[in-house]
Amino acid sequence: MYFDGAAHRDGAGAGVIFYTPESDILPHSFTLTCRCSNNVVEYQALILGLKTAVDMKQLHLRVYGDSKLVVNQFLGIYDVKKLELIPYYKYARQLMGYLDNLTIEHIPRNFNQQADSLARLASMITQPSHRNQISICQSWVIPPMFDEEDDATPYALVYGIEAVLPLECQISSLRIAIQEGFSEEDNVRLRLEELETLDEKRLEAQQRIECYQARLSKAFNKHVRPRSFQIGELVLAVRRPIILTHGGQKKFTPKWDGPYVVREVYTNGSYKLVAEDGLRVGPINGKYLKRYYA
Repeated sequence: MYFDGAAHRDGAGAGVIFYTPESDILPHSFTLTCRCSNNVVEYQALILGLKTAVDMKQLHLRVYGDSKLVVNQFLGIYDVKKLELIPYYKYARQLMGYLDNLTIEHIPRNFNQQADSLARLASMITQPSHRNQISICQSWVIPPMFDEEDDATPYALVYGIEAVLPLECQISSLRIAIQEGFSEEDNVRLRLEELETLDEKRLEAQQRIECYQARLSKAFNKHVRPRSFQIGELVLAVRRPIILTHGGQKKFTPKWDGPYVVREVYTNGSYKLVAEDGLRVGPINGKYLKRYYA
C-alpha cells in the first residue's frame, strides 16, 4: 500500500494505492472537508488506507510513504510531540493491531508519484457548500497552435508502434523459426496455443478485479446509512445558494435553514419542501437534508 496526502489553503486530499499479489492496482482518493496541516493530511491518508485494508480483510500489508516524520514515528525513531498528531497516531496504532503482518517503510517522493497525484487531484475538488468560484475568462490568453497532420495513428503516438492484428500473429516468420530451431508446423502450433490462452488470462484478471471490487463495495456499504423522509415531516436544509435565505449572510449565520415541511417525495431521492410562510423550495437532494426535532 502506498499513501500520500496533499494540503493547501483551498482544500486537502488523500491518495491510497493497493498493489495485490496478482499485480492488480486498486487506486483510492479521498477529499477532506476540513483544512489541516501537511502532517495531519499524511496521517489521515495512512488511516484511510489502513481502514480500507481492515475492511477488505487484508491481514498481510506492506506500507510505503514519503513522509519521513510519519514513518519514523511508527518505527520508533521519532517521538510524537505535537498534540494534534497524538490522536491520529493512537488511532493508526489501533488499526495496525488488527493486521497480523504489517511493515512500514519510507520511500523517496519520486517513487510515490501515483499516490501523490491522487491526493493532489482530490484536494482540488470543491465541495458544493464551499463553491464560490466565478468564471472570469472563457477564452485562451495565448492562442493555441494550429493542428498539423503527421500521418500517425493514435495507437502509434501513445505506444510508439502500430497495432498488430491477431491474424498477423499467425503469419509465419522465417527468421524466428530459424533462430529457435522450430519447423514451420511447430511455429504455427505454438502461436495458436498462445492466442488461445489470451482469453483465459483476460478472464482470470477480470474475475480477480471483480472480487476485489465486490469486497470494496461491501466494506463501503457497511458504513452507509440510508436517509429518507415522508410527506409532512419537518426537515432542515443545508444553507446553499439555490435555497432562498432570509436576511444577509453574517459571521454567525447557521449552516442549516428551516424547518421545512416535506410536500412531495420523488423516486430519485429528491424532495420538494414548503417553508412556514408558504414559500416552496426544491426539488432538493436528500443528502442536503436532515430531520428536525422540535
